Amino acid sequence: MSDWQVHLEFEDDGSSKFWRARVEGGTLYVNYGKIGTNGQTQVKDLGPDGAKKEFDKLVREKRKKGYVDAGASGGGGDAGEGDDEDEEEEAPPPKKKAAAAPAAAPAAKAGLEARLTLAKGNRQVATHLSLAGATVRMDSVETYASPEEARKAYYRLLATLAGEGHEEQ
Repeated sequence: MSDWQVHLEFEDDGSSKFWRARVEGGTLYVNYGKIGTNGQTQVKDLGPDGAKKEFDKLVREKRKKGYVDAGASGGGGDAGEGDDEDEEEEAPPPKKKAAAAPAAAPAAKAGLEARLTLAKGNRQVATHLSLAGATVRMDSVETYASPEEARKAYYRLLATLAGEGHEEQ
């Protein structure tokens, strides 16, 4: 799944940043940065119990520092993990990463995997791309600022795919 479990923001006089995270199995994914950017993503393989404990700890720390749920303070964006990452420092490279075109792709047992994010205007896109043998799978979730913007995007994407020859089933 590519949805973030928590999406927090922090804004004050000199700072406007986001922090978001999710746990998938035993892996903790954290994305953080300045609001309006894609930010940086860190991936940690900690095991199911370890990933959940680390997730809970980091969420508590961020809230203690003044981060609030996205939208509660009127901004738009996401962020990362740990105490020093508030300043959008360069994240250390995640374990098991192999270079891919626009992002790093963790090696998977049956092939390759990449998780990509895009933050552009009022649009957030989280994409999971995987390769297993002769099959490429892409799962993408787009989030917009309003239901009306999402509806327009839906029809735009439907028309684009139909124009490329896709048929509705």
